[in-house]
Amino acid sequence: MVTSATSLLSSLAALRGRFLRWGALSAGLLALVSTLWAPVQAATLTGTLLAQLVLTSGCLIVGAPNATSGISLGTLDFGQQSSAFTGSVAAAPTGGASGASTTQVICSTDVAGLSIAVNGGNHAGQGTGIGVGSRAMANGTSYIPYEVYQDAGHTTPYPTSGSLTGFAIPANGSSFALPIYGQVNKTSTAALPSGTYTDTLLVTLTF
Repeated sequence: MVTSATSLLSSLAALRGRFLRWGALSAGLLALVSTLWAPVQAATLTGTLLAQLVLTSGCLIVGAPNATSGISLGTLDFGQQSSAFTGSVAAAPTGGASGASTTQVICSTDVAGLSIAVNGGNHAGQGTGIGVGSRAMANGTSYIPYEVYQDAGHTTPYPTSGSLTGFAIPANGSSFALPIYGQVNKTSTAALPSGTYTDTLLVTLTF
C-alpha cells in the first residue's frame, strides 16, 4: 500500500509538472500572438509637389483659341445695293470664329502693340473706273473697287504689300475689334451686272 501511494504521488507530481510546463508554453504563445496582432503605430512621409503652367506671350482670335493660321476672320459684308448705286458703303469683319458679332482679338497683357498686314486680295488694282480703292471684288469680269483701313474713320488705309506697325492695344488683357474697316466708294453712275461680288484677303497679325 505504501508503494502504491508513493507511485500515485509520483504520477501526480509528474502531471503537475507537465501542466505547469504547458501553462508556461501557453502563456508564451498567447504573448507572441498578442504581439503579432498588436496595432502597428502609423508612420508618415512628407514631401513637396510642384504645380506648373506656362503661359506664352501672344494674341489670338476670340473663338479660335488654338489656331495660328487659316482662321476665319469673318466677312466684310457691304450688304445689298442696287446695281446702279453710287456713293460709299462701310463694313467691318463679322461672322468669323468670334461668332456673329464683330471679329475680336485678345492679347496677353505683356503685348503692347501689333503690326497688321492685309494683302491686296485676288483683284488688286481692278475696277479703277468704277470707284476708289486699291482692292476689288469681282463678279466674273466685273469689278467693284474697295479699300480697307485701320480705323473706323477711314483715314489710314492698309497697303497691299507690307504692314501697318505700332497699332496700340486699346484694352490691355481684354478683347477688342479686329482693326480692319472696309469701304466701297463707287463714283461711277454706270450700272454694273447684278450678282455677288467677292474677294479674299490674307490678314497677318505680328506681335
